[in-house]
Amino acid sequence: MKLLITMIYLLLLSTCVSRNEKYTGDDSRVVLYRDSSITVKLTDTLIIYESVCRGCQYENSTTFEIEDSTSTIKLVDIITRDNNPGNKDGGSISKKLLLVPQKTGAANFKLYKFNTGNPGDHRDSSFYVRYKVVVKN
Repeated sequence: MKLLITMIYLLLLSTCVSRNEKYTGDDSRVVLYRDSSITVKLTDTLIIYESVCRGCQYENSTTFEIEDSTSTIKLVDIITRDNNPGNKDGGSISKKLLLVPQKTGAANFKLYKFNTGNPGDHRDSSFYVRYKVVVKN
């Protein structure tokens, strides 16, 4: 009985061992999360996921800006995707913000979301999310 249990245990253990399969995904994309600190490489692309109310008056006027006093991170693109069926009212539209590191160093930047379509509008200026990133070679 002990031999049978030992053989089953060894069989299960051998299935958990890594096979060193080649990863085919994109290693250079890093997702940033609110109020967290992360270390990235200079060659990485940083992603922030946001969403906008679908069907709201500001749906097509939402803009994003970052404030980085060290100029370490730059917002390069915003990819918009609406996964809702056309005949559905409401929901949300996903926004994928792509950022790239410009130089090595520590960045403590703010992401502003302006729903008025007018970046820098004083009514939205207090609404931001802070991100902390350390860029290394």
